Amino acid sequence: MSRRAFHALLGTLLLAAAAALPAAGPPDLARALAVRDLEPVRAWLADVEGRAEADSVPAWRARIALTRIDAPEAAAARVAEARARYPDDAGLLLQQAAIELDALEAADGRFERMREARAIGRLLDRALELDPDHPEALAAAIGFHREVPRIAGGREERVGPWMERLATLAPAREAYLRFEIAAQDRRLDDAAALLDEAIARDPLTRPAWTTRRAALSGRLGDVASAINALEALLVAEPAYAPAWFELGRWIAASDRPPAPGIAALERYLLMDRWPGDPSLARALVHLATLKTRAGDPEGARRALDQARILDASVRAESDAG
Repeated sequence: MSRRAFHALLGTLLLAAAAALPAAGPPDLARALAVRDLEPVRAWLADVEGRAEADSVPAWRARIALTRIDAPEAAAARVAEARARYPDDAGLLLQQAAIELDALEAADGRFERMREARAIGRLLDRALELDPDHPEALAAAIGFHREVPRIAGGREERVGPWMERLATLAPAREAYLRFEIAAQDRRLDDAAALLDEAIARDPLTRPAWTTRRAALSGRLGDVASAINALEALLVAEPAYAPAWFELGRWIAASDRPPAPGIAALERYLLMDRWPGDPSLARALVHLATLKTRAGDPEGARRALDQARILDASVRAESDAG
């Protein structure tokens, strides 16, 4: 599985963890995850502590979502505890799949052992057995079976019927998956139109999908539109860390003054990283570019040194260039 496809699937599962929660659960968990404002969720969990609600499925899903962000090393144990209580909850199955994918991200986002791929595929398939019309389970399963080879559990022949069902159940999610397919095929103009359609259909995903759309504008050569879209988004959603990374990245690729890009990347470096976020090493490389343009070669050298400590491939790329 490619890194890009892996991150797309990971993002789908992260949304699934939120969308699986009923309206009666934690307050606006889907929005809290979308805009990265988790304080209302923390407050709700603190409020129900010691009451029967604390052992409810919504509480467990919320607790797992927070653990995945705050203490990812404990997330697998947390979801195992929850699934021991509720073994047949589709939302918990999706969260377990997401957590197992998080571990793969640490291994460069690739399935190094076929059993890992098969295990994740079984979780997604089981979620669909329990709830065949669960939009997020469908989206995650489509992403998995499109990308994983048959020997590792992928069944691409399932994708077509699932896409048709998803188009009826969740048109925004289906449009987003078609965007991912077009982007991977390098049909970038088609990808842009599909992503615009997805954003228009689902305002909740605006931070994540607008950030992707801005990056696509940059790849299409419209760097000014990318920067403008990111600046507008960050006025409304300043907690969405990947948008700060993308803003710095595209300012580094433009002829604009470097100071706003430096500020954006330095802010990103201080924010909490979530699964699938751009690496700190990548941010430091872009920061070095901007520091050089700003007439700060010493700052650029420090940023590159830090990037090389975090990622040895930075050293290889630098030595090669």
